[in-house]
Amino acid sequence: MHRSFYMMNSDSQHKRLTFKKKERLKSRSTIQALFDTNQNLKNYPFKLVWMIVPSSGTSMVKAGVSVSKRNHRSAVTRNFIKRRMRECYRTNKLDLYQSIDGKNIELSFMLIYLSSEIVPFTEFEQKIKQLLFRLSEKVKTNDFL
Repeated sequence: MHRSFYMMNSDSQHKRLTFKKKERLKSRSTIQALFDTNQNLKNYPFKLVWMIVPSSGTSMVKAGVSVSKRNHRSAVTRNFIKRRMRECYRTNKLDLYQSIDGKNIELSFMLIYLSSEIVPFTEFEQKIKQLLFRLSEKVKTNDFL
């Protein structure tokens, strides 16, 4: 099996690392509320804006990515950066899911690229890992309900 699509759990079950439609942040009202809460984490060249809402059902994470048109005029470049961001999130999201497991909350966040230059993929992955770890620590330590 290909390593990037499967991750081995501690109890020998495979978990598929995907970024499905239900995990994507698409609601305009949720995105507006996200920016109104003003809870953010920064790790240049990224900014992560997040919000937690109590959920009646299962715990869920909704994520979105954004690249400024002011910094990257070409749509090809913006799409390239967004594709990299989604890939880094997809492969490193397990800790985040483990931190909300059983809390009946919906975690929504937007990952924003701030730089006007394209950084190497290794730096992308390293910075996004750090942001996701910091976010999962905030979720673990605080009681939002």
